[in-house]
Amino acid sequence: MSINVAIIILLITLLNVVEIQAAPLFSGPNNFAFDTFEVADEEYLKRQGDSSINSEALQLTTDTTSDHDAISNRSGRIMYFKPFKLWSSSDDKQASFNSTFVININRLTGWTAGEGLAFLIAPDISIPAASFGQWLGLTNASTNGSQSNQIVAIEFDTEKQDYDPDDNHIGLNINSVISTKNVSLGPHNITLSPEGSTNHKVWVHYNGSSKLMEVYMVRDGEPKPEKPLLSETINLKDHVNQESYFGFAASTGSFPAIELNCVLKWSLEVDVLKEESDSISLKIGLGVGVPAGVILLVVLCGVLYVKKRRRRSDEESNFFDKSLSWLPEMPKEFKYKDIKKATNNFHESMRLGEGGFGIVYKGILNIKDDNTSTEIAVKQFSRDKIKGKDDFLAELTIIYRLRHRNLVRLIGGTMSAPHVPPFKPSFTWPLMDASFSTTEGTFSTSTLSSKGCSVTNKSSE
Repeated sequence: MSINVAIIILLITLLNVVEIQAAPLFSGPNNFAFDTFEVADEEYLKRQGDSSINSEALQLTTDTTSDHDAISNRSGRIMYFKPFKLWSSSDDKQASFNSTFVININRLTGWTAGEGLAFLIAPDISIPAASFGQWLGLTNASTNGSQSNQIVAIEFDTEKQDYDPDDNHIGLNINSVISTKNVSLGPHNITLSPEGSTNHKVWVHYNGSSKLMEVYMVRDGEPKPEKPLLSETINLKDHVNQESYFGFAASTGSFPAIELNCVLKWSLEVDVLKEESDSISLKIGLGVGVPAGVILLVVLCGVLYVKKRRRRSDEESNFFDKSLSWLPEMPKEFKYKDIKKATNNFHESMRLGEGGFGIVYKGILNIKDDNTSTEIAVKQFSRDKIKGKDDFLAELTIIYRLRHRNLVRLIGGTMSAPHVPPFKPSFTWPLMDASFSTTEGTFSTSTLSSKGCSVTNKSSE
C-alpha cells in the first residue's frame, strides 16, 4: 500500500514539474519568456486568422501536411496580449527592447516554400483580410504602404517577388511588405526553409537612444554571432503607435508554395518609460514633499525627544521611590537645578572646604516644601569607584542604614540631571555646622546631584 502511494505522489510531482516548466516566466512588468507553448498560454497570446497553438509551438498558419488545400493561401497572427509603451509624448525618449526567438519554417519534398514569417510590432492584434500570399499576414493589396498601418516588421521571406532580392532573405519592413532594407542569407550559409526541419535562433535588438535596429541569426544551438546580419537606423516614434503590440505573422501561397510557419520559443524585454509630466509631477512632489517631510520629521523628532526627556525626568524623579521604597522613612530626592541654584552654580565664594572625595559648598534650599529656607552643605562627589546607579544605590543604602550617636540619618538625595556626564555620585552624612563644630548638635541631609553632589542641610535638633 505504501509503495502505491509513493508512486502516485511521484507521478503527481512530475506532472507538476512539467506544468511549472511550461508556464511563461515573468521577471518584470515588461519582461517575459516562453520556453515552450501550450494551449493554456492563450491567456497571454492572442490568435488571429489561421493560427493556432499546438505541438508546443505557435503555428502561425494551418498546421497540416496532408491537405494541401487546407494549408494554401492562409495567413495568421499571434500577438502578446498587452501593448508596450515605446516612446514618450513629451520628449524624444524611446524604449529599447530585446527579443529572442526560435523559428522553424518547414516544407516537405515537393513544396517550393512560401511565403514567409515576420516578427511584428503593430498597433493592435487584428489581422488584415486577404493578407495571405505575398502579404505575409502584415498588409493586403489595399493597405500595403499606408502610414496608417503603423507597423514595423522583420520579415523572413521564402518566396521571391519582383521587389525581393531572392527567395531566402530577411528584411526590415515599415508599413509595407517591400523592405526598407534586406539581406540575402545564402552568403551566410542560412536557408530559411530547407527540405526537412531546421530550427533557427534570432535576436532582434533595438536601441532607443541610437535608434539602431539589429538582427542576428544562426542555426539553433550555435553561438550568437559577433556581427548582426541586418543593421539599420529607424526612429520607431515616426512609424508605430505609442502603445504597440509585439508578436508574429505569417502566410502561405498557392500550392506548391506552401510551408509550416512555427515559433518554438520567445522572450521579450522592453524598457519601462515614464512621461516627462510624470517626472515633473515627481519633481514637484519631491520639491514640496521632501521639505515638508523634513520639517515634519524634525517636529516629530522634537516631540519624541521632549516626550523622552519628560519620561526620563519622570523616571529619574521616581527612581528613589522605585529603588528605595523598601527602606524605612525613605530619603527624599532633590532636583539638580535646585541644588545648582542653592549654591549659586557652585560658586567659589560658596566653597566651605574640600574632603577626600570632593568639594563642599554652602547653600540655601527649601527641603521641606513649605517655603522655608534651610542652610545646607553640598558636596560635589568625585569618587571614581562608583560607576553607575546600581553601585550608587547599593552604597547609598549602606550609608542610609548606618546608626551612630554622631551621625544623622540620610533623609534626601537626587540621582542625576540630564546632559551632565559622567555619573559621579555623592553620599550623605551628618555635618555639624558651617564651621564644622559640634556644639549646636546639628544634623545634616545630603543628596546626589548630576555632577555627583552630596547635599547636607544644617538645622538644630
